[in-house]
Amino acid sequence: MTIGMTIKARFLLTIIVVAVLSSVCMGVYSYQNQSTQLLRRFENLAAQENQLLRTILEADAEGLRRAGSGLSRLELFHTPLAAEDRAALLTVARPIFGELKAKHSITHMYFIAPDGTVLLRVHKPEQYGDSLERATFLQAVATKETASGLEMGKNFFSLRCVTPILVDGELLGYLEVAEEIDHVFVRMKEITGHDVALFLPMEYVEKFDTGLEVLDGSDFAVLYPSSPQLVISSDPQRNGFLPLGLKTFVVKAVEHDKKHYIVGAGPIQDAFGETAGVLLSQKNVTRHYDSIWHGVVASLTVFIVILVSGNLLLWLSMKKSMNFFLAVRSHIQKVTRTWDIDQRLEVATTDEIGELAEDLNRMQAEIGKLKNSLVDQTEELVMANQELESFSYTLSHDLRTPLTRAYAAADILVESYGDGLDETGRLLLDNICKGCEGMEALIEAILVLSNIVRKDLHSESLDFAAMARDIVEELTMAEPERKVVTVIPETLVCTGDQQLLRVALKNLLENAWKYTRGEAEAKIELGMIEQQGKPVFYVQDNGIGFNMQHAANLFTTFKRLHDASEYPGSGIGLATVQKIIQRHGGTIWGVGKEGEGATFFFTLP
Repeated sequence: MTIGMTIKARFLLTIIVVAVLSSVCMGVYSYQNQSTQLLRRFENLAAQENQLLRTILEADAEGLRRAGSGLSRLELFHTPLAAEDRAALLTVARPIFGELKAKHSITHMYFIAPDGTVLLRVHKPEQYGDSLERATFLQAVATKETASGLEMGKNFFSLRCVTPILVDGELLGYLEVAEEIDHVFVRMKEITGHDVALFLPMEYVEKFDTGLEVLDGSDFAVLYPSSPQLVISSDPQRNGFLPLGLKTFVVKAVEHDKKHYIVGAGPIQDAFGETAGVLLSQKNVTRHYDSIWHGVVASLTVFIVILVSGNLLLWLSMKKSMNFFLAVRSHIQKVTRTWDIDQRLEVATTDEIGELAEDLNRMQAEIGKLKNSLVDQTEELVMANQELESFSYTLSHDLRTPLTRAYAAADILVESYGDGLDETGRLLLDNICKGCEGMEALIEAILVLSNIVRKDLHSESLDFAAMARDIVEELTMAEPERKVVTVIPETLVCTGDQQLLRVALKNLLENAWKYTRGEAEAKIELGMIEQQGKPVFYVQDNGIGFNMQHAANLFTTFKRLHDASEYPGSGIGLATVQKIIQRHGGTIWGVGKEGEGATFFFTLP
């Protein structure tokens, strides 16, 4: 038997594989878990940044409302506005606008006629006369109150505040002050430290006369980026991420340029209540990921220490049993190779291997008893063989000598004095001769049976059918007047000792031939059937049969089921057949019925 990897090697390999796989799984799980926790930590990033933007815009809008309210009450604006005197209005408004722009980030200042016509752009006095349709203006016209909100300009978003100018209940026009919101994003970065930008979708930008450029490969234009390194601008998935940000607040982790970022996006509405774009915010979390790796390394270190400690304890606890198992294996190999079963194994453990060793010792003790018994039986068998040889010698010499003398004396009497004997004398001499012949046949049969027990087997492949045809031919020549139908297959191959199997088959066929003597249409058949996948040979006849109640005596020496005077024989033919079949490792049995014949089945390995 070829030995592969030993149990000890498999045990160590299993521990190593389990340790490596466990460490890898632990590391992956720890990294994924901490990354997920980091993402959850910033899952409200988009909403918080959006809320901060609204807070700053509301504070600025409140400042614009206060400024607009104060400016609308300045009487120096009323007369030129009522007279629609653009030059006079510009003269008084320009210094005020300059001061507001310097101190309060106000970048736009309009005077608007009641019909919506721009009377004066203080920041661009050369542009006037156009009509306004902005949401803040329309809301102020509709409510006659101050209105504010985000609106798209030429190339920017601005926070606008429109205030009606009323004098004694008469509407003179409207004052609009506005600021660009680029400083809002600067303030947001100062507060949170996060980079922010405003992304406007193309369909929104196209509604206005702007000069904004759309990003390459994208449907968005960008405004007010607080950093030129916006990871989403180069993210191949931005076209899926930004459109989602127009509808709801979303957060994702992005790796860019060997750095890690948490990116959030959420919708921004203008003064019309329409979603104008996406407020994007990104936070550099590379330091957090470094901490994650440190945490993973620390977790793995602790895990590996625990795993190694556990495996070391396991190995120490199993070492004694493993070594003892190797000792048991070595002991078994030694016993099976030398058959020295007197040597016992010293039990070194109290576990299952120790129990196995104790069982092995008990088994060796039982084998020792069997060995001694086998030695005794062998000696008895040797003695029995010697006695059998002595018996055979006695049969062949000591018993045959007086039998031969008696037979010779009777034969001389017949030849020399036969004519002088009366009928009774001749009958007595005839009985003496027949008795001697029967005794000679019996001695010969006993010698055959004795030789069968002692003969060495020479197994070979042989044809039962050919053998049977030869035996039937001999029987036919001995009794040519008999008409017997024989059914023998063309071939019937088996394996065994040819000489002994011929003796067995001859006995069976002679019995069938003998017990069909009274049948007008005698029939003898040799064949084979299968039982449980194994071949079973049989010899069948339609002779006198036998009573199955006496089947146990069929193979008993000198036991006869029929009258010896009518069916003569030695009485040991079937016993001889049984011995031969048993020596081949097979079995034989008979089935019959009185007056209907008999069948003898036998198996050969």
